[in-house]
Amino acid sequence: MKALVVGCGASGRRHISNLLQLKNIGSISVYTENKECLKGLKGDGKINTINALDNIEADFAIIANETYRHIDTALSLAAKGMDLFIEKPLSYNQDKADELKEIAKKKKIKIFVGYNLRYLGAMKYVKDRLSEKIIGDLYFAKIEVGQFLPLWRPDRDYRDSYSASKAKGGGVALDLSHEIDYMRYLFGDPCNWKVLKARASKLEIDSDDVFEGIYRYDNNFICNVHMDYLQKDKKREIRIVGSEGMLHCDLIGKSIRIIKGDKEIVMNDRDMFDIDRTYMDELKHFIGAAERDIIPDITLDDGIKALELLEDGKR
Repeated sequence: MKALVVGCGASGRRHISNLLQLKNIGSISVYTENKECLKGLKGDGKINTINALDNIEADFAIIANETYRHIDTALSLAAKGMDLFIEKPLSYNQDKADELKEIAKKKKIKIFVGYNLRYLGAMKYVKDRLSEKIIGDLYFAKIEVGQFLPLWRPDRDYRDSYSASKAKGGGVALDLSHEIDYMRYLFGDPCNWKVLKARASKLEIDSDDVFEGIYRYDNNFICNVHMDYLQKDKKREIRIVGSEGMLHCDLIGKSIRIIKGDKEIVMNDRDMFDIDRTYMDELKHFIGAAERDIIPDITLDDGIKALELLEDGKR
């Protein structure tokens, strides 16, 4: 198979590295202005860089350029009938999403949005336990993620990153929209919601650094999602309270605790928290879905819904 990768930042380079490990990938074309990004990758002649997308031939494309360029790149490649893997988030707003849906339908192509945390073993474990009603009827949940933006990418100035620029699709809500997607994965879609966004710090950015969302479900279960660019000690966890107990999953500390009455179950299997594996798993799934002509796990509609839930709304 012939692969196209658009963008060669951290995400693009990771996808290229994973593609090189797949035996069914014969060639990888990389559309990038940063020729240095391929240094250190042993491509065995499989990788070539290109300067334009006009006449490119590929079986599928991975869109991993800046967020604000995702949708226009997707529209261009979808019109060529190319299956698409679009890095999260789908875009920085919902403009042109319906246009992309129409083209995808017309061309009968598959579109996958890269919310890789769905492939984390710990996330599947939590979902399975909730399906078994291990903590009874759900009352409320708190999802929290935070990390100090200047420490995200130690090798570059945070002020030069797309995260710092609202115009380029930066902002904590878009950057960390994984939490919105896995909320949907665990609990389904809420019936109404309110969100608040703010730039609370003195970071030299013009994008939001704090997000707070309150999501209410039909059964009056409420989920609060907090995201920030501000915490020096990074945090990523979910706490769920039900009629018969509590479940706490700490993605940084790599542990899951379930408390029911005077009993406590603790899971700390490191394999369940292997983030690196999720990137390969999602890539294999996408390629398999394209080859077998089946609907992928995370669709264009899922990507659109995540964007909707970052703004006030109702179902």
